[in-house]
Amino acid sequence: MKSLIALTTTALLAATIHAETVTLLHPDAAIPPGKTAVWSPLFQATWNAINVEAGGQPVRIDPPNDLMTQLDTSELDVKAVMPDGSWKVWAGPATKVFLDRVNREAREITKEATGPFHLEDGLPGEGGHPESLAAFGLLDREIEFQRPLYRSEKKSLDFITPDGPSASQFFGVAGSLSSQFGDSIRVLAYEPTTKSHAVELMSGTGKESVIFYRPPASGNFKSACASIRTLRSGFKEKPEAFGAINDPRFHAQDVLKVPYISLDVRESFPQLTTSTRYHGKGEKPWRIAWAEQLTRFDLHEKGARVRVKTSMGADPFGEPPPPPPMVPRFFIYDRPFFVFLWRDQAEWPYFGIWIGDSWALKSFP
Repeated sequence: MKSLIALTTTALLAATIHAETVTLLHPDAAIPPGKTAVWSPLFQATWNAINVEAGGQPVRIDPPNDLMTQLDTSELDVKAVMPDGSWKVWAGPATKVFLDRVNREAREITKEATGPFHLEDGLPGEGGHPESLAAFGLLDREIEFQRPLYRSEKKSLDFITPDGPSASQFFGVAGSLSSQFGDSIRVLAYEPTTKSHAVELMSGTGKESVIFYRPPASGNFKSACASIRTLRSGFKEKPEAFGAINDPRFHAQDVLKVPYISLDVRESFPQLTTSTRYHGKGEKPWRIAWAEQLTRFDLHEKGARVRVKTSMGADPFGEPPPPPPMVPRFFIYDRPFFVFLWRDQAEWPYFGIWIGDSWALKSFP
């Protein structure tokens, strides 16, 4: 029996390891209660590549495997949502020649001296495993906010979970300073009664953004993305609502507080190794020998950066707010919320994280 080796690496910012973070491979998967979870279409892209290399969609899976079926039947157009020039997938024979080519091309994306990939079982001799297949995926992206926010150096943000509050470092803006962000922060939703809100922070290029979403009720990545998709499509300027509670632009007296996020998690998926896949008549069956994903992510006052740690010192609340008629709104992410990295006009984000606990947050010293 031939074996198929699938490896995907999502590279999005280095930090400390938190084993409590869960990696999901499909947006419809349930998020475990009280856990932080990550999802990216990159694994789907890698899965699609290995299917093509193996001969196309399988005609039979023995025994049936629900996760495999979800991945095989996904209609997500990965190319339409991933950021140009910052990602790539490869699939080919598990040989040194192929691995060297993958790492060489990966270095062109990461700008690092060494390649990020290896083969799980090594490469015996120079030939490797020519009868097996290997697949790799890489996402390496940096987003800088159009206007940097402010780091709180004197106060902490209590992030509330069922286990109690956790004093966390945070960044944001408030008072009269908020008026400077009217062109760079879009208010997608603000529902005080349900304590639900969503804001979109535009990148410097304006071609992608970071979205913070505190939903009114629990859900998964699929339902959250559907909500954000609707909110983004319905966004429009409302000059008549300037300063009001339904102002689509961030305005003076508005308050934004977001905790710093920093995680580094590696997860393997043994549930993908239990079934045999038949890709055509007369073809030898294939088996997933191993699969893993590495996710590194960091969020701070300047944006989301790939393998770069930067900070900016300032007191975000040093000036008094102006008087009415500005209606203050409070976009405070002190309870579980989503973060999405999203291209303009795309149907899905290229990276998402659900902050369900305080494991990925930076503790206030």
